[in-house]
Amino acid sequence: MTQTIDHLDPERLSAFIDDELPPGEQEIIRQHLAECQPCALRVLSATQLKAATARAGRRFAPPPDALARLTAQLHQQPQAPPRIHSARRIVWSALAAVILLAISLIGWRQFHQTNNLSAELLDQHLATLSSGATPQVISTDRHTVKPWFQGRLPFSFNLPESLPPDTTLKGADFTYLEGQPAALLLFTIHKHEVSVFLTQRFGSPGLTALPATRSGFSICSATSQNLRIVAVSDVNLADLNTLVAALVNVQSPA
Repeated sequence: MTQTIDHLDPERLSAFIDDELPPGEQEIIRQHLAECQPCALRVLSATQLKAATARAGRRFAPPPDALARLTAQLHQQPQAPPRIHSARRIVWSALAAVILLAISLIGWRQFHQTNNLSAELLDQHLATLSSGATPQVISTDRHTVKPWFQGRLPFSFNLPESLPPDTTLKGADFTYLEGQPAALLLFTIHKHEVSVFLTQRFGSPGLTALPATRSGFSICSATSQNLRIVAVSDVNLADLNTLVAALVNVQSPA
């Protein structure tokens, strides 16, 4: 008799993607996704849709002259002479509220940019975990992986001669991160899959502000003089930091 696998219901998958479940249940779902390709593909499709929707939404920005127009309108309001001091207080209170609103909008936008970036990183990492994903370069040899990117990237990078204990290079892909060309290096640490993204340092803002975890996955980011390096995995954060530090240490100065 063929054993059937019970697929996860949409509500649990949605809660998993939004990191709304307890850690224990998150881990159970991750284990299920590792064995169930249909559910893994549903999660991948849903996260990609959420990321695309978020990227489309962040294209809106308040017009740069909005604050100036509001300030001008406030100053144009008629003021009654007998209560001039009171009217001035009202104007300045309103102006302060406008400034606070503008600052809040900037903070909101930065938060969502960071949130969208971590979602994009997780999307691509989950795509590498799907059974149908095949790296463009399959090799454990850094002398094979690094030269493959020549002519494909507008920057170069180095790979360490020796990796941290129980860490193995598996291969690589060419990809994009925030619309910028990126090298995607694939590793394993203690049999945990790791995706490491390398992009140019300039033109990829926000990586240093990434959260340490998202949906149960660890995220580690760092910079060298020329590069930004960010790694995603379900391995513990300490081991992920060790790998990223090894990559940072071998990069050449400008």
